[in-house]
Amino acid sequence: MEVATLGLLFLTLCAPLHAQDQKKVRMAYSAFSISFLNLFVARDAGLFKKHGIDVELIQMAGPLPVAALAAGEIDYLTGYSTGIVATGRGAPLKGVMISLRKPPFFLVAEPSIQTVSDLAGKRIGVDRIGSLQHLVARLMLRNKGADPEKALFTQTGSVSNTVTSLGQGAVSAAILSGPHNVIMTQKGFRQIGAADELPVHFPTSGLVVNQAKLKSDAAGVKSVIRVMIEANDLARKDKPWMVNYIGDKWKVEPRVAETVYGQWLSILTADGKISIKDMQAYFDLAYSQKQISAPINVAAVTDYSLLDQVLAGK
Repeated sequence: MEVATLGLLFLTLCAPLHAQDQKKVRMAYSAFSISFLNLFVARDAGLFKKHGIDVELIQMAGPLPVAALAAGEIDYLTGYSTGIVATGRGAPLKGVMISLRKPPFFLVAEPSIQTVSDLAGKRIGVDRIGSLQHLVARLMLRNKGADPEKALFTQTGSVSNTVTSLGQGAVSAAILSGPHNVIMTQKGFRQIGAADELPVHFPTSGLVVNQAKLKSDAAGVKSVIRVMIEANDLARKDKPWMVNYIGDKWKVEPRVAETVYGQWLSILTADGKISIKDMQAYFDLAYSQKQISAPINVAAVTDYSLLDQVLAGK
């Protein structure tokens, strides 16, 4: 069954409210990435409409979404770490839910590279110097006994540029996410590391809101949280639908889609949370590695109270 047909089925089953009764919500995401799979699923399976929400997903990168959220021009930022890091610079934001406990990042190298130690003096492609990809790449090397200071990190600027750079030999290895890591390994490239192997949790994607909205529209925030929980439940329970959806959305064959789905599902949070302790350890590490410019007090910028209410059926 085609994804479009399934999407219509969900829309019918969800019995959405009439369009004029729906509340407009604007949500920012940084890239067309598997990191935001549940967000796309929530929209395309009709879950936002089910809860009376007319959602607009807006792709924004760099500092723009943080500024837009702080100014009230968008309602939610789904790049969790991006939003929380901004609080260290005074942005009036809070995190309310986390979708992924680690990023879906993989270190993929040209066939001649056998281990991470072989990357000494070699170029490794990341989207941006100082980004989460950059930090994860450094941690992957260190975790496997290699010195990240001996690698040459190259900023590519985008996923497509990273894939092209690796394919053409401009870099010897690169940080990729699904489906690109699976496709490149099928072409003979070697996957030599994964973020899921690291002994630290990374709050990757989720929901970050303006503190003012958290106070003035708690019911609306709870509705969006409820949508995301339902999207996660759908993802866990209906593998055939998800594999078909990934295949259609990313234009990949079923076996690639199934692998991508399994990799993504393995890092999905169980209840929309990472413990404050684990998150603090991550942000402390990022600060110590000079990946972020200011320390973060995670407890002060995290509020799971509305999530807890939703999980309790309230």
